[in-house]
Amino acid sequence: MTVVDENMMIDAVDDDDMPVNTVTRSSVFMAHANFRVVHILVFNSNGELLVQRLALNRKRHAGYWGSSVAGYVFADESYEAAAVRRTSQELGIGNAVLLPVGKTTTDDEGCKKFIEVYTTIQNGPFQYDHEHIDRLEFQSLAKIHDLNNIGERTFTPTFLHVLNFYEAGRGTS
Repeated sequence: MTVVDENMMIDAVDDDDMPVNTVTRSSVFMAHANFRVVHILVFNSNGELLVQRLALNRKRHAGYWGSSVAGYVFADESYEAAAVRRTSQELGIGNAVLLPVGKTTTDDEGCKKFIEVYTTIQNGPFQYDHEHIDRLEFQSLAKIHDLNNIGERTFTPTFLHVLNFYEAGRGTS
């Protein structure tokens, strides 16, 4: 399995999400390259969403709350393969049934970020990556919105975009 680090190679893509070359993960923003990521929303059997607090040593969004699982798509890797890989790496879930929600885009520091979103139902317990994740917890979608609206929690901009995309597709926004 390829190592996930700042030197991993990812596809730089055009405005239609077609690969044009490769860049290192660490240089994607300096290169102003469009790129691909996956986000997996893990719900429990009560319909609550698993959110993760990013580790405090992270370069970007340290201590912010975000999607259950998220990660860059390696060069020449499919979105689905990346989703399976990251779900296993981040939460220790080996055989999750991942249901595709769809693809969305957002601007991220001048780069177009293509985001393929998946869902799964898992109740835990999770064997999570403590180097990248500070804490995990299940919250209702209403509670997540409340925590964000009153400023009690800071969520990553991409997570808020993904959540809105998910809810819009379900007719709940």
